[in-house]
Amino acid sequence: MTARAELSWLVRLDKPGRFLAPLPAGRAGHGVYDGPDRRRRPFAIASPRQVADALSSGLVEPGAAGIVITEAGRARLRRERAAPEREFSEQHDEIGVKPVIDPDGVIRELAANLSQSPLARYAKPAAGRPALIEPVHAAAGEKLRADYDASALRSPVTSDWTRPPMGRTGRGPRDPAAVPDRMADARTRVMDALAAAGPGLDRLLVNVCLRETGMGAAERELGWPERSGMHALRLALERLAIHYRMKTPGRVADPF
Repeated sequence: MTARAELSWLVRLDKPGRFLAPLPAGRAGHGVYDGPDRRRRPFAIASPRQVADALSSGLVEPGAAGIVITEAGRARLRRERAAPEREFSEQHDEIGVKPVIDPDGVIRELAANLSQSPLARYAKPAAGRPALIEPVHAAAGEKLRADYDASALRSPVTSDWTRPPMGRTGRGPRDPAAVPDRMADARTRVMDALAAAGPGLDRLLVNVCLRETGMGAAERELGWPERSGMHALRLALERLAIHYRMKTPGRVADPF
């Protein structure tokens, strides 16, 4: 199935007043509606997997009435309409190798679209607005992610890594002495970087940079007001860039 066919429900969602809501009892998935009466036939249906993927990619986000399309979702539709799918992918996607840690702690390198990470999207202008973060901020976030991938602690993702990693069988802790020095060094670098961000902001970096959670979902998990996360993310990445010596810190305030 082509990307356009996969996103056909998103096309129908991209209308004023429309939202995604769970289908009536007994049916899996979400329907595209424009009112509270879900007994009516929906304009389109999205499977549970499609909705989960769209939420994690930032194409949609929860709204007052239901799940609504985001500006990133509209931008994705514009790209799909602008050129044939293969041509667009060849011209614009940033295809590269991304390290992924499997449940056994083995690092595997897989082909991935690097331009689809939340930080990459925030660092690019869209729909007439400037980029939400500076290039140096995106670079700092990617450095944190690279160190995290190298630490072989990709699962589970938490900001508290005091729990020892599990062995291959999953039935007991692995001997810390068996962890290669490079992995232990990477873990130390990550924890130092999160500490430099500070309490609260460290959790936001874990959610956005490491879990690749959309901003709306990150705000809800942290219990923050809607649309407050982007300002906090810029501050967290600024501190991260200073920690990595990518930026020079400002002068310390002198109250005297």
